[in-house]
Amino acid sequence: MSSTTSAPVNAAGAPQDAIVAKLQKQLDYYFSDANLRRDAHLRGLAGAKDDATLRQWVDLEHVLAFARARAILDEVPTATDGDRLSAMTQLTEEPAKKRAKKTIPAVAQDAARASSALELSEDGLQIRRAQPYVEVDKKELAARTLYVEPVADEDSIDDVRARFAPYGNVANVSLPKGRGFGFVELETRESAQAAVAALDGVDGVAVLTKLEWERIDRRWKDLSRSPAVAQARRRRRNVAGADGPPKLGGSKIQPGGFAKGGRK
Repeated sequence: MSSTTSAPVNAAGAPQDAIVAKLQKQLDYYFSDANLRRDAHLRGLAGAKDDATLRQWVDLEHVLAFARARAILDEVPTATDGDRLSAMTQLTEEPAKKRAKKTIPAVAQDAARASSALELSEDGLQIRRAQPYVEVDKKELAARTLYVEPVADEDSIDDVRARFAPYGNVANVSLPKGRGFGFVELETRESAQAAVAALDGVDGVAVLTKLEWERIDRRWKDLSRSPAVAQARRRRRNVAGADGPPKLGGSKIQPGGFAKGGRK
C-alpha cells in the first residue's frame, strides 16, 4: 500500500505551489524588458538614473504592494502563512521608511527563488533582474507589436493574452481603457507575423503590426488636413452621424469578447 503527500492547499482549494507559480510569473513580468520600458516608477527603483542595466536591488516588500501582486497574495490563507495579513497591512498603509523589514510572506520569497529571470538577496528582502536590461530598437519593437481592434470593454489582459499565446510568448498586453483597441507585444517578429496570418479578420477582429498601423495612422492624419476630406467628413457626419477614421476591423462589428472565443 503506497501513500502520497498532497501539496498545501489554500482556502479556495488551490495548491500552494500554484500560488507560488502565479506570483513568480507576475514578478517576472514586473522586471521584464516589456514592462520596464513603460513603468517609469519601477525603472527608477531599478536604477535608471545610475545603472543602464537596471540591476539595482529593489525592496521586495515595495513590489509586493503593487496591485496584481497584492491580489495574488490575498489568495494565501492566514493558516498557510500566519504573517500575511499583518504583512500586507504594513505594505499598503505604512510609509516605506517606517516598515519593519520582516514582513515578506514566505510564498513571495519562494516565488523569487524559483525564477530564473530574478535574483533574491541573501536576507530575502530585495529582488533584482538576473540579466542586464537591453534597450530595443523602436522599429524592431513596432514590428513585433500588434495592433488589435476591436477589443470589448469586458475583455481583460488575460483574455487577450490567451488569444495570442498559441503563436509565441506574449511579452506585454496594453488595453487603453474605453478605446476599443489594444496592443500585444510578442517576443519575436516571427511570432507576430504568425499571429497576424492566423487571426487577422477572424471574427471581425483586425490584427496588424504596429508598423503597419502607424503607417495607416499617419496617412489618415495627412488626409485629415485636406480641406476636401474635411468637407467630406462633415457631409458624412450630417448623413450618418459618424466621424473619425474608419474601423480597421470592418463595419457593423458585433460586440463580444476574447473570453468567449471571439466575435461572431
